[in-house]
Amino acid sequence: MPAWYASAVLADSATFNAGETKTVDVSQFHTPAVCVALEGLGGNADDTLTIEIVGEAGTYEVDNRTLSATGSYVVDVPQAATVQLTSANGTTISAEARNNPR
Repeated sequence: MPAWYASAVLADSATFNAGETKTVDVSQFHTPAVCVALEGLGGNADDTLTIEIVGEAGTYEVDNRTLSATGSYVVDVPQAATVQLTSANGTTISAEARNNPR
């Protein structure tokens, strides 16, 4: 089990292309929390980010939101093998999955 403060970076001031997905291993995290910080829409005011978990039983969407309406946010996700983050139109963000030992 990782330390309670462990995290895995999905994007560090990364500029996503339209439809690009970033994936990170969270298999050792108890119940991960995905933290997203919007840095720039780059002309894509309607960019939508989708957070999914991937496990043995399949891939499940956990969250889907338009960034122009929200900015930065945190989403608690169920325990899974990996978490993936997809940008529909392309944007610049920082995001990480954190261990959430509740």
